[in-house]
Amino acid sequence: MSIGIRRSAIAVVSLITLFVLGSDAYCQMPTPSPTPAAPEPAATNPSGAAENAARAAPASSAPAPDPDFWHRETMTGDWGGTRSEWKEKGVELEFKSTNFYQGIASGGTNHNSEYTGLFESTWKFDLGKVAGWKYWSSEIKTQWRFSGPAITGTGGINASNTAAIIPAASGSVVSITAVNFTRIIPKDLKKGDLYVVSFGRYNLLDLLDEDFFAGGGIERFLNIAPIGPLTVLRQVPLIANGASFAVVRGGEPRLTFAILDPNDHSLDPGLDDLFADGVTFSPGYNIPTKYFGKTAKHSFGGAITTKKYNPFDSIRQIIIPGPPLNPVQPKRGSWSASYTFRQYLVERGHRDGWRPGARACDRYP
Repeated sequence: MSIGIRRSAIAVVSLITLFVLGSDAYCQMPTPSPTPAAPEPAATNPSGAAENAARAAPASSAPAPDPDFWHRETMTGDWGGTRSEWKEKGVELEFKSTNFYQGIASGGTNHNSEYTGLFESTWKFDLGKVAGWKYWSSEIKTQWRFSGPAITGTGGINASNTAAIIPAASGSVVSITAVNFTRIIPKDLKKGDLYVVSFGRYNLLDLLDEDFFAGGGIERFLNIAPIGPLTVLRQVPLIANGASFAVVRGGEPRLTFAILDPNDHSLDPGLDDLFADGVTFSPGYNIPTKYFGKTAKHSFGGAITTKKYNPFDSIRQIIIPGPPLNPVQPKRGSWSASYTFRQYLVERGHRDGWRPGARACDRYP
């Protein structure tokens, strides 16, 4: 089982909770090693035997030199081969440091500026190699958010820098934002047909793999607001505990279903009061297709929670002076629904081209 399949599986079972049901996660099979050519038989005389043995011995190619600092994949390199050796044994490490200095040049409600930093470490385990648990994998992620608060006063409702609000919106905060286990149940791996079961703690924002937003607002677009409806955060927190199931066909998720704790647990494990305030159910269905010979996709998603919330229609009497028209009381339950369509107009390869999309959303209350 390749590492690519395990990465895709973890993303598949988590992305649905943020209405990104059409993640382009493709399963990959390892390329089989070529069959070595049979050596020629040695000659009967010693000199001929030595000559043929020399020809038959595989040519030992010199190891490729490490790329220089500006061209290596990771800043610290391969650690003298240790990083690659650990990866072969099923342990993959990634460390990332991102720093921002942002200010409001004009407009908005103020012109403040702030410096913010985020340091992340991710540990991925192929448990088949580490412990002999075939088709199992695990991930642990830690995040250290430090320095000033997220920029406010831009005139928008949400924070303009999504990465600056995880796991908190200000100060120096350290949190374990992901600890999860994933089991792949293969059906036909050559065709990319399988089932995926996963449970634990997830950083859903980091797993959001849209064309214009990925990597927690660091790798691509900073602001998540144009990508997904903010109303879904009433049912699905950014750091969530729960379990999920996915049916994958042809390397793409088709049917997905997640059960999540609706409370945010960015700064605590959340195990003592797991599902204490209710439960969130998040189903989804994905329909990959082609129009005009180019890839397209229909995605249907939703989130339904039993947690009590103040309805949105009560906000007016909270912010407008005067006696309330009706008493503000929390109501049980909230739901959101989403439909997303994507269609490539220019398609040069996998996730390479021009692809506009459209999204329709609804929610209550």
